[in-house]
Amino acid sequence: MFHHHSHHFLKHTENSTSSNFWGAFWGAFFAFLFGLITYVVTKRRERFIQHKNALVKLERVLNTHLEYLAILEIITKDSIRIITSGKVTSSMMFKLNLPENFDMEIGSIDLVNKFFAYRSTIERFNLNVNMINHALTRIEDLFINGQIPNSENFAFVKNTLESFDKDFPAFNKRTKKFLILTRIHITKTKYRNSFIYGVFNTQWEQEISLEEIEEEHKKLDKEIEQIIKESREDIL
Repeated sequence: MFHHHSHHFLKHTENSTSSNFWGAFWGAFFAFLFGLITYVVTKRRERFIQHKNALVKLERVLNTHLEYLAILEIITKDSIRIITSGKVTSSMMFKLNLPENFDMEIGSIDLVNKFFAYRSTIERFNLNVNMINHALTRIEDLFINGQIPNSENFAFVKNTLESFDKDFPAFNKRTKKFLILTRIHITKTKYRNSFIYGVFNTQWEQEISLEEIEEEHKKLDKEIEQIIKESREDIL
């Protein structure tokens, strides 16, 4: 009797141990799975919020570039006038800057590609700025040292400035075009739920029609006209 009872007790203990093992295993497995899902959901939500913030930041940068381009165009025309009169201008050009690693914050491949194209344009623009500033500095140094630059020096700087001046419409057009696309992206993602839309999408591309671009273009032009009007009123 004692032997039979002992055998039954050991069998019961083995079953209980096996049940505890699998219970602990599945508990740990589901805890891991839940933790992994929570991590993925949190990261995707944070990535979407980062994307939305990046769009707003990009809009501010492009607005600043439009303002700076207008200022640089005035400086360029004024410099041409001064150089043509045989004098040297003290107004130097300044470069347009873009945030470092900004492409990593944008969650739209299409917009990132346009950002790369725009960045190449800005890099070429800044190279021209450096070249003009170097030429102006060289002429200024000659005046400081009591030397009168020859006509070839003035002609070179004037031609460089005039060539630079002709590029402003293209620079403005590209900046405005990129700004319009950015503004449309902001409008389309502004009220998107960061959990539902952000989590269930890894890239946030937007279908943009020509009608939407034309409509946003009109809005932007009106805003620019209003800013110019207000600036003139402040001056007067």
